[in-house]
Amino acid sequence: MFKKKKRKLRRQKDEELIGLLDRIKTKSDQQESYLKNSIHHDGYTDSMARLEKAKYLFLLREARVRKTTFY
Repeated sequence: MFKKKKRKLRRQKDEELIGLLDRIKTKSDQQESYLKNSIHHDGYTDSMARLEKAKYLFLLREARVRKTTFY
């Protein structure tokens, strides 16, 4: 009885993690594209791009630790 609930909860959290990974990856790619295409960018934009990249890498490591399967 409890194992079904655990599996269902784990599957739900894995799906949330995958969705979040996808959104953060898209945002990170947009920031990198913006920095690559811009002639002059300020430190704030650069730091935001690095922050998005760090978020993505953190979530990717979390997915690997959880052994999340990507469809």
